[in-house]
Amino acid sequence: MFGTLFLPSTPASPPMVITLGGAGGGLSEGGAKALASEGFAALALAYFGVDGLPRELVEIPLEYFQRALAWLRAQPGVDATRVAVVGNSKGAELALLLGATYPEDVAAVVGYAPSPIVWQGIPFDREVYYFGPRSPWSLRGEPVPFAPLARPLASEIFLITGSLFDGRPVSGRPFYERALAYRAAVNAATIAVERTNGPVLLISGTADELWPSTRFAEMAMQRLRAHDHPFPFEHLRYEAAGHLITLPGYEPKEDWRRRVKLGGSRKANEFANTDSWPRVLGFLKKHLGHEVE
Repeated sequence: MFGTLFLPSTPASPPMVITLGGAGGGLSEGGAKALASEGFAALALAYFGVDGLPRELVEIPLEYFQRALAWLRAQPGVDATRVAVVGNSKGAELALLLGATYPEDVAAVVGYAPSPIVWQGIPFDREVYYFGPRSPWSLRGEPVPFAPLARPLASEIFLITGSLFDGRPVSGRPFYERALAYRAAVNAATIAVERTNGPVLLISGTADELWPSTRFAEMAMQRLRAHDHPFPFEHLRYEAAGHLITLPGYEPKEDWRRRVKLGGSRKANEFANTDSWPRVLGFLKKHLGHEVE
C-alpha cells in the first residue's frame, strides 16, 4: 500500500476518509490534508504510477483497496465504523465500485466527475494494449467487466495526430458518448451503485470535456431511484463547469492536463469548487456522524 495518512488534532475518535486521484496516477495529498484540517482522518491513497505500484491503469486489484480499508480501520484512535471513499474522475468510478463491492466496509461515497460505468483502462504503454483494451480493475484475479471506448472517426484521428505535433489537448467526451450505444457492454460494465450501504454524493460540470460526467452522474441517480436506495443520494450539477471540480489542493499531473481537454470556464470552475467544498464537508459530517465545534 502506498499513501499518506493525515490525522486531525481533534476529535479524539475521528471518522475516516480515503481519497483517490484520477487517471493521471501518482499520489495527490492536498485533498486528504484539507479533510484532516476539518477533523477527519484522511488517507491519500495511490494505486498506480508510483514506484512499487503498477505503472499502468490496468487490472488494479480491488483487494488492494480492501487491504487499505482494513489497515485504516486498524489505526489507533479512529472510528472504524465510519469510513467514506472520495474519488475524482477515474477515482470516482473506483469509489462507486468500492462502495458496491465492499458495502460492509464503506459507509459513504463522494464522486467528483464520476462514472457509474467501468470504462477501459487508460493506455500509456501501447504494448499493454497490444491485444485490445483491458479493464482498469480486477477482482479475485479476474478482470472486472468494462466498456470499451468508441473508435475514433476520421476527423478525430486527424485531431489526435495533430495534437502529437502541436501539443493541443483532445476532448475525450465524444468517445464515451458514442460508446454508450454499445448497450451490451455498457450494461455488463454498469456498477451496481444500489449495493452501496450508505449515502452517495456526486458532483459534475456540464462542460466536462474529458467525459460526460453530468450524464454519468444522472445515470447513477436514476439507478439509485429505480432500486429505492434507502440512503440519501444527491447530484450537484454545475453549469458551464468542467472536469476539474475537485477536493481542495488536488492538481492532476501537468503532462495529463496537456493531453486531454478538461473543459469549463475558469469562472464556472472556481464557483463549482468554492460552492461544492462546504457541501461535501456537510455531507460527510452529517452522514458519518461527525461533530465539529
